[in-house]
Amino acid sequence: MAVSGVKRLYKILYGDDDPDMQTLVKLMLQRVGMEVVAVGNGQEVLDAWRRDHFDGVVLDVMMPLIDGLEICRRIRRLSPVPILLLTGRGQEEEVVLGLEAGADDYIVKPIRQKEFLARIQVALKRAERMSAGEEELIQVQELVIDLRRRSATFRGRPIPLTPLEYQILVYLARKPGTAIPKKELFDNVWGYSTSMTDSFVDLNIVESAIRRLRRKLTEDATQPELIQTVRGLGYQLGHS
Repeated sequence: MAVSGVKRLYKILYGDDDPDMQTLVKLMLQRVGMEVVAVGNGQEVLDAWRRDHFDGVVLDVMMPLIDGLEICRRIRRLSPVPILLLTGRGQEEEVVLGLEAGADDYIVKPIRQKEFLARIQVALKRAERMSAGEEELIQVQELVIDLRRRSATFRGRPIPLTPLEYQILVYLARKPGTAIPKKELFDNVWGYSTSMTDSFVDLNIVESAIRRLRRKLTEDATQPELIQTVRGLGYQLGHS
């Protein structure tokens, strides 16, 4: 079945531990020209989100490791990307929990194909209209981030950024001159909760990522760094 209205290739991140549902939903979305990256648990959703850019996210609520509601909350801290939750439970309180977690829509299984496709396309189009009215550029001193192109320049020079580095830079640039603790960066950019992972996660991963970013943003070692270390607090972009 073809559904009209898809004018460009949307890339969708889909998390569900049910292989039959994965096959069904992937086929639905691919038939209308969307690209789908499907993964089987909440941690894999976060890993894929950190590596790549997606136009929309579809999440099963009852996923292993990290459930769909928590994934929704973490992604929503970083992005206004459309998020649809799938669930086998349709009680009102479940729907309210999903919407409070930041979901744009909540679809009860079994999925009705026409309804599902119509609702995800409505969410995608709404996001496009909203982004058209939002800020297109963030500028901090000589750094300019183009949110639509997901790119950055420093002193007029394009900066080659990985998806993770881009997300770090945007997070810091939205709070210029403010010291951001490593824990906050880790929770919100990597998508993990340090309260759940303190036993085996070393926050030096944040320091390593900041070092890589600094190298890309430094032309003259004698000049002050754009990303500054605030001793005992964290990192800040630009001057306070």
